[in-house]
Order: sequence, then structure tokens, then C-alpha cells
Amino acid sequence: MNLPANKKIVTDFFNHLNERNMKEAFALLDDDLHWWILGNIPVSGDYDLKKISFGFKMIFRAFENFQFTLKEMTAEEDRVSVVAESLGIRKSTGKQYNNHYHFLFTLQEGKIRKVKEFFDTVHALWVESPEELETEVNL
Repeated sequence: MNLPANKKIVTDFFNHLNERNMKEAFALLDDDLHWWILGNIPVSGDYDLKKISFGFKMIFRAFENFQFTLKEMTAEEDRVSVVAESLGIRKSTGKQYNNHYHFLFTLQEGKIRKVKEFFDTVHALWVESPEELETEVNL
């Protein structure tokens, strides 16, 4: 797989998510996917294809107008590095979610095989939290 093709697969993945074409997005993920999310919050940890697919579906149910914007992308060997931003409104709290990410994708045979996801976990907690936790996070 060449570098432009790998970058296109990752770009297509995000485009499908943004358009809510879940079947097409998840078709770009390898059956043996390993997706790791940074941190020590409820969404942190290891995900397989089934769990991450469910996770994305829940994100799109919980947020209004949730979108990813890709900012920078670099490819080398079998990896694609992406700096991205998300924007959406949490339905339950009305808070604007505007997070920043670094994703490191590893591709194999035209599929996304591994992902390491880094983002602002404090902001993620803030958008979920009751108002009293909001005060604690800002201290």
C-alpha cells in the first residue's frame, strides 16, 4: 500500500463518519482492529472492532452536529498521523464539545488495523459532567 492510498483510507474513514455512513466507515476497519484511547476516564482503554463501532454510534446519538475536521496528516511506512478537531453539542448538557486529537493509524492490506487516540480528557469529562465537577476541573 502506498502513502497516498493510506492517507485516502484514513480521510475516507473520517468523511464517512461525518456523513453518518457508518457501514462504509466501519468497512475500512480491519476485523482484528485494536483501538487504544489515552487516559484514565470511562472511554479510555482498549477497543476491538465491535466496541469502537458501538462507541462511534453512541457519540453520534449523544451529540448534535458532531463533526471531525482534519487539520494535518502525515504518512510514513504503514502509518498515518492525523491532527484533528471535533465539534458538537452534548445533548444532555447543552455544552459545546470542541476537542483536539492526535490519531496514529496503522494500516495493513488496505484496512485500518491499529489506532492510538490522544485527546484532551479533561475537556471530555467537562462536557459530560454535572456543574459541580465543572468547578473542580477548572481549579
